[in-house]
Order: sequence, then C-alpha cells, then structure tokens
Amino acid sequence: MPSSATVKKRDAARAKPKKKSTGKKSAGWKRFWPLAVCLLITPFAIRSASILALEGPKAFALLYPWVDVVRSAALHVPEDWVGSLSQWIIYLQFPVYGLVMTLTFRADKHLRAFIIGLLLHFGGLFAVVVLAYLA
Repeated sequence: MPSSATVKKRDAARAKPKKKSTGKKSAGWKRFWPLAVCLLITPFAIRSASILALEGPKAFALLYPWVDVVRSAALHVPEDWVGSLSQWIIYLQFPVYGLVMTLTFRADKHLRAFIIGLLLHFGGLFAVVVLAYLA
C-alpha cells in the first residue's frame, strides 16, 4: 500500500494547471449605460427647465440646484461670470452625474452608483438651502 505522501504527489502531478484570471470582463458598452442615460435625459431636462422657470425660482432650483449655488450671493461670483457658468451647468449637470455614476458602476457597485447620483443632486439642494441662510 503506498504511503499518503506518494498519493498526494501523484494527485498534484495529475492536477490541471489553473489559469490565472485577469479580472472580471464585461461588455464594453454596457458599463457606460449610466452616462448614456444621463446624456439622453439632458435635452428633456433643459426643456422642462424652461417650463419650470415659469413656476418660479424654487421649482427651477429643484431641477438645477447647482445653478442656484453659483448664483448665490454668499459665494461672491462676479456678475459677468454668472450667466455663462449657469449655462455651462445647465448643459453639463446631468452628464457629470452620469460620468460619476459610470465610474462607480464600473467598480460593480450598481446600487451605490445610483445612490451617489442622488447624493450629488440632493447635495446641491442642501447647498442651496445653506447658502440661502448665509446670504
């Protein structure tokens, strides 16, 4: 009867070599869907902003809080910059959300990516409220 040491050596010699995995591979375009969704939302958000502007500044701030952050008197942004910064923010707010969510989504944190997008938006709303009290 062979010893247990020789049996282990034979089993180790018969074992197939394991392939090293280089990481989790996913489809190339599927990991960018948060950015694509946010890019598709942007024209509709701009259209709804023109309607919300008729309701007053509070309704507009719910959709584009970062515009009101820039317009806040507490930040002392020069008047000639406010107009162009507001336009840039209107067009880039949702794509930036999508970019940040995509970077988190690529790390296989799908729910966390959605939560981070919401935190960015509600962080802007919180900043509007805080800056309103400071001004």
